[in-house]
Formats: sequence, structure tokens, C-alpha cells
Amino acid sequence: MDTNIMQKQIMRRVYYSYTVSVMVHPMMWRGVFLSVAALMLAEWLHVASIINNLLSVQVGAAPQYMYGSVVSAATSGELMTVLTLLLAGGVAVSAGFKLAGAIAPRLTMLSRA
Repeated sequence: MDTNIMQKQIMRRVYYSYTVSVMVHPMMWRGVFLSVAALMLAEWLHVASIINNLLSVQVGAAPQYMYGSVVSAATSGELMTVLTLLLAGGVAVSAGFKLAGAIAPRLTMLSRA
């Protein structure tokens, strides 16, 4: 067998293996779900309006305002918006904890150096 042909076959298998390892990695799927949820939220919600509304609320009343807004959306029939918001929040928190867990041991190694 020619060495070039063998090398191409081996490298093709390496590329397939790498592609499969990337496709099954949990952080890749978190990124996909987070981006899909962000696109869905951007389609259903006007982000500038939400920010303006939050800025008009007093600082101490922001959590109650957010809770009231979500409950109002759920009771007025906007369930897909609420589910998308919960999906985006859950995936963002999950990805944040995963990244923090991956970065924390490296930070302690750097502080020892």
C-alpha cells in the first residue's frame, strides 16, 4: 500500500474521531442550546425595552419586578417566552458552573507559581 494513501486514511480517521469527540462534548451542546435560546428570546422579546424597564425600577425593587413580569407573562399565556427564558437561564447557569469548575484548579496552580 502506498504511504500517501495510508497516511490519508489514517488522517481521515483522526479527523472523524475529533469531529465525533467535539459533537458529543457537553459544553458544545450547552453552547448550542444557549445560542438557540438567545435567538428565540431575541425574536420574542425586545431586549432594549426590557433594559429600559429595568432601569426605570428602583434598585431594591428589581427582583420583585422581574418576578412579577415572569408571573404576568405566564398567566397571560406567554408560556413559550417563559419556557425559553428558563431554558436560557438554566443553560447559562450550567455553563457558568462548568466553566468555573474547569478554571478554578488552573487558577490555584497559577497562584502557587
